[in-house]
Amino acid sequence: MNHDSKRHSIALLRILLLPLLLFAGDAMAQHPGDIGLGVADGRLKVDGPIGAEDANGIFYGVFGDTGFPGYTSNPGFDAFPGTFAPGRIGFNVLAGLRRWDMKLGDWETPTSVPERMSISFITLERVVEDEPMSGFDLAVQPNGGWHRHLDFEILGDASGERRPGVYRLDLSLYSTMGIADSDPFVILFNYDASNAEVDAAIGSFDDSPPCPGDFDGNGVVDGADFGSMLGAFGTEDPELDLDGDGTVGGADVGLLLGSWGICP
Repeated sequence: MNHDSKRHSIALLRILLLPLLLFAGDAMAQHPGDIGLGVADGRLKVDGPIGAEDANGIFYGVFGDTGFPGYTSNPGFDAFPGTFAPGRIGFNVLAGLRRWDMKLGDWETPTSVPERMSISFITLERVVEDEPMSGFDLAVQPNGGWHRHLDFEILGDASGERRPGVYRLDLSLYSTMGIADSDPFVILFNYDASNAEVDAAIGSFDDSPPCPGDFDGNGVVDGADFGSMLGAFGTEDPELDLDGDGTVGGADVGLLLGSWGICP
């Protein structure tokens, strides 16, 4: 199914379900996993994900979780009833689309990412490429809440190829009711990425010093970690391939030994 026909199918489904969704939005509590939305000190504030420890503005979605490869409507945004006066809430894209490069240990620049990201809601759509861009806004619901799930889709390059990996959207929210814009936040999207790629991408936002080789996460690079590496020696296990060259080898052992002891 191509991008246009998939968008048409999803948009049609939204239209058919809209009355039910409006009723459910009034009747149900906040949706676990969504990005919480409120107002603090006159500014829009995002937190959550709902039902989990606060992620300090780093949120996570998985393409394919709804049955459409390369597509997800998660995470959504969810504000309690009574949060807002009548008006509209929208988003802006603060940077071009980026992708985590496991070998570089850093984010690819937007101009190095041939893929694009579609963000849509029924007939509204923005396609994120290399540059920041204005988004679109949706009405506050009659009960003063704002529970919205946008449609996110990773689009291929000119040949249609979509590389596996973790893709990054930098966003902020705005309102038409005189509330100041939210602080910037990030949504990371997993498109068939390995666990190691996901962990590394999320870890790139951690200000604490890295601890390569602490595979069991106990805060110490020790014999247990060395044993794990020896067990994977010569394989292509990405979680133990510290230098990202595609094979667990002597260079990885050297990096592990260089980190031996208590993590900084």
